[in-house]
Amino acid sequence: MYDNVKGVPLGLQIRWLRQDRGLTLEQLATRSGTSAPTLHRYESGWDRFEIRTLERIATALDAGLEVRFVPASPESDPEQTTEELVEILAPLFWDRELQVSDLSEYPSWVLGRVLMYGQREQVRAASRFFGEDAIATAVERREVDDRTRNYWQAVLADSCTPRS
Repeated sequence: MYDNVKGVPLGLQIRWLRQDRGLTLEQLATRSGTSAPTLHRYESGWDRFEIRTLERIATALDAGLEVRFVPASPESDPEQTTEELVEILAPLFWDRELQVSDLSEYPSWVLGRVLMYGQREQVRAASRFFGEDAIATAVERREVDDRTRNYWQAVLADSCTPRS
């Protein structure tokens, strides 16, 4: 499970390790000197990590922490499976377990939730899977609030504008 974590959000990796070690959020919080709500935010997709906090979490999980810069190359990005996408998006579906079949049966619903609550990596993963046209359609769903709709409409308009 831990051999190929490229593209898997850091918070999901923390959750996997915590569960693998048989720790509760409270136990990991105590060991790492942080709070259970902070850990929950991280595991649920929050992506504004403090390096020092990550170091303490890694130590508490008896895991290594590797931070490095790698040039982005869309051509070399392996295709993600539907199962991997469901795992990446699962934290956004607290009220119902996201199923692989939901991706094809209810794409607007899935994308609406991703646009409303997703973090950067979750939105990127969904965008690669569904495409920008599907995102543009999902932006118009009534579940997407005006502020979020305006943001994504601006982002989509900007991404369609040719750069000079």
